[in-house]
Amino acid sequence: MSRRRLRLAAAGFLVLAAAIAYGVRAYTLDYLARDAASRGIATLNFHAEAFEGALDKYRILPAMLARRVDLRAMIRGAALFERAESGSADMRQASRDLLGEHAALTGALAIMVSTSDGRVFASSLDDRPELAVGARLAGQAHFVTALDGRLGRQIIVLPDGRRLYLFSTQVRADELVGVVTVAVDMERLERPWALTRDTILAYEPDGLIVLSNREELRLRSLAASVPPTGSEAGPLVIEGGGQGRVVRIDDPALTGRYVMSLRAVPVLEWTMMALGDAAPVARRATLASALAASASLLFSGIVLSVLQRRRNLAQKLRDDRAVSLRLERLVRDRTRDLRQARNELIQATKLAALGQMSAAIAHEFNQPLAAIVSNADNAQTLIARGDDASAIENITRIRKLVDRLGSISRALKTFARKPRSHLQPVSLKAVCEAAMAVLQPKRRESGVDVTLSDDGGDVMVMAGAVRMEQVIVNLVANAIDAARARHRDGGGRVDIRLWREDGAGVVSVRDNGGGIAVSPKDAVFDPFVTTKEGGEGLGLGLSITYNIVKDFSGTIVADSALGEGAVFTVRLPMAGDGGDTPAGGD
Repeated sequence: MSRRRLRLAAAGFLVLAAAIAYGVRAYTLDYLARDAASRGIATLNFHAEAFEGALDKYRILPAMLARRVDLRAMIRGAALFERAESGSADMRQASRDLLGEHAALTGALAIMVSTSDGRVFASSLDDRPELAVGARLAGQAHFVTALDGRLGRQIIVLPDGRRLYLFSTQVRADELVGVVTVAVDMERLERPWALTRDTILAYEPDGLIVLSNREELRLRSLAASVPPTGSEAGPLVIEGGGQGRVVRIDDPALTGRYVMSLRAVPVLEWTMMALGDAAPVARRATLASALAASASLLFSGIVLSVLQRRRNLAQKLRDDRAVSLRLERLVRDRTRDLRQARNELIQATKLAALGQMSAAIAHEFNQPLAAIVSNADNAQTLIARGDDASAIENITRIRKLVDRLGSISRALKTFARKPRSHLQPVSLKAVCEAAMAVLQPKRRESGVDVTLSDDGGDVMVMAGAVRMEQVIVNLVANAIDAARARHRDGGGRVDIRLWREDGAGVVSVRDNGGGIAVSPKDAVFDPFVTTKEGGEGLGLGLSITYNIVKDFSGTIVADSALGEGAVFTVRLPMAGDGGDTPAGGD
């Protein structure tokens, strides 16, 4: 590829990386904004339900008061009506006490009773002209609705900016006699909102913000056509908008980008809005975009590097082709020498492998051959006695041992690692019994007592039957030699024990010989390490045993106290189907 094409490819990859980064950022920003909006909606749901629950207490209060007999009597009292504006001090105090008691019990700011023409003649509050005796409610939306026989609702703003929510209900005694109005301080209801980190506001259909946990936003408008009430600030302008959208606000009270969450409050005809800080969302989206761009650039760099390498390789091939013509004669001259050296190396490798295999075969065939010789001698003696049936049985046993030697020759492990063979469920008890049968002549000749015990039945493991038998034969044969070397006059003992532990099948071979004189003890598994007298062993048995167990994904550990014997413990994975599957061959 020419340099010009490489530059064009690099430019194309840069454009692709920029497009991927932009797309990833847009997608991540939208996803994270929707996730943040869902949390904002949960916050709005919580506060809306709490706010509605608090208002419900005041909503039913006017209706309860309207049913009181004493309140009806107060309204109908002719003397009270005649002196609605300047009644006696005692009468005024009595009405204030009655209404003040209910206001104190419910937490209402004020409770007022007015005549049907809207004149307040009784109130629990007398320090605010708008709520005290003599105030005029006629024409106010909540009052008009109450006169129609429905529950009146209205938000009013006092001259000092205090926001009140009014509930009104008519009072009837055979006919309309007046209206009961409960005034609730909205600042008290929105106080829990101050604990929320996000900006929360509630606004009416005309855009007037009636509630907020930000004081500077209260009584402002979201629409330029609605003049603010009680605030000199202009409308709060929000660029963009919608559920889960990132909006921009540029206002002295609120500046920056925010994730918008919306929740309708149908009962109050309000809409609640939560504005969560979009900076964390933007940072995470930018990080995702940067990672995507970095990955794209890395991929692009790899592709360009491959293309450049191909270009360099093509140039090198052209150069090599010219050089190869000059080297062809030298190659022909060296080919003959190389072929001869390679043949010599192959032959040397074959000889080394043959020597290593011969040592392993000689060791592994030792015990079965001893058993064959013993059975052959027994068969000869039985034939001489005329016991043909027993002789045939010995000959059959010899045949089985010969077949077993054929299987062993295919399963022997050398010091180099070999591919793992197929594993299947194998009975440890059956394997140990077969190994003890192979070692029967050695056991009789040595005088060592060999016992087999199990804790709670057979143990099935994943292994190969023939190779596992070789492991047991090697361990038990070594244990017999160790016990016989220390107890030449008898008393030698070898204990084979089977059990389950932590999901593994365990077999241990313990002797009462002289112990392991090698340090560290794990060194006994190294090739050509032996504690036997010269000529009695090559030090290969435990090394082969170690490799077989490792092929079964198991472990073998040696432990010993000098002069007190040794114990070899083998752990193998348990077979998955329990203990009824018969052991198979390798």
